[in-house]
Amino acid sequence: MKMLNLKHLYYFWLTAREGSISQACEILDLAPQTLSSQIATLEENIQHMLFKREGRSLVMTPLGKEVFAYANKIFDITAQLEEVLQQAPENRAIDFSVGIASTVHKILAWKVIKPAMHIPNKIQLVCKTSDAYELLLQLKQKKVDVLITDYLPHECDRDGLTAHKLLTTSMSFFFQKEKAALLREEFPQSLNHHPFLSYGRQTPYLEKLRDWFKIHNIQLNIRAEIDDSALLKVLGQSGEGFFSAPTFIADEICQQYGVEVIGVANSITEDLYAIYRDSSLINPGLEQLLNFSNKNV
Repeated sequence: MKMLNLKHLYYFWLTAREGSISQACEILDLAPQTLSSQIATLEENIQHMLFKREGRSLVMTPLGKEVFAYANKIFDITAQLEEVLQQAPENRAIDFSVGIASTVHKILAWKVIKPAMHIPNKIQLVCKTSDAYELLLQLKQKKVDVLITDYLPHECDRDGLTAHKLLTTSMSFFFQKEKAALLREEFPQSLNHHPFLSYGRQTPYLEKLRDWFKIHNIQLNIRAEIDDSALLKVLGQSGEGFFSAPTFIADEICQQYGVEVIGVANSITEDLYAIYRDSSLINPGLEQLLNFSNKNV
């Protein structure tokens, strides 16, 4: 079979869409004999009939219907491409795909992504949340442009990749606004035996958190272990227990979930990294994200 001729395929597709040779000829400004010849050439090249005659009507064969379905997708994408090419460069949307490790607080991730949404070019943002190592694989496969993670992978796993520290933050403790004053008094001893909402995933700072409790002779009373950081905060909002989160996003957490800070553990820190492929070509959205100032909170 010869290589598929897209012009011939287009003639077939348009004829099938319009339902007749004559209607397709009006659109293409071709003579019926010319159009019929072009479709016949396509059929000869693929060695299959795409149309059959039923009386005066032109009907697609079963294979013709299958080819038409594929052609629909091809020419739909072609139309989208033509639309993009007709736009001025400054108006073209730039795809920016961000992988967010499941252990990263989503409010924190949004704070570092947000500046990328305000560059002159229009950004079409795609966010994927998963295990850090799964997203690292997708980064190497060029399925995402950058990975935001609170865990720095081993050097051997970062071959061909660059790790850029975005920020370092201490950890704060939060509790329901109406009762926060009770735990704020005599902090951190006030946390002893009090219901605690813990992260179910092995976040990098979790071991530091446990050590901090031991140093202060605080007996943990784990009320729940929750993988989803947003759900954990909802439980904290309802008064089920106190929880920890990065100090860097304390204001947003208090405002969004109706809780208050009851204390800060400066010795417990969390680092946030952006990991991306080594390349001289950097997505403008990624460039803006990397310019996020490294702050210690």
